[in-house]
Amino acid sequence: MSEFALKGKHVNVAMMTSGGLAPCLSSSISQLAHYWVEALKNGEIAGLTLRMYKDGYKGVLIGDSFVVPENEWESMEALNFLGGSPIGNSRVKVRHFANPFSWIRVKSFFH
Repeated sequence: MSEFALKGKHVNVAMMTSGGLAPCLSSSISQLAHYWVEALKNGEIAGLTLRMYKDGYKGVLIGDSFVVPENEWESMEALNFLGGSPIGNSRVKVRHFANPFSWIRVKSFFH
């Protein structure tokens, strides 16, 4: 990793997957986590939070997410051997909402 503006800072990394299921989604999650965990181990950042949004844009819009516990970061490498997305996926078209952060419209759309 090269010098960058995040040196000495706590980094909040969030990920979601969307579109069609593809074999590379699990590996993408694994590699993103690996990159940032290594940055933390090497002292390039001061802290790390890995947040995963469930079911693609749906999770982002309604705030459905979870933080990966630090004791599970190393085991995320196993995702390299799985297809699809362990955090779920959706094909929500955000442009269908005049105000995509209108909780009433978003919640009624999904429930």
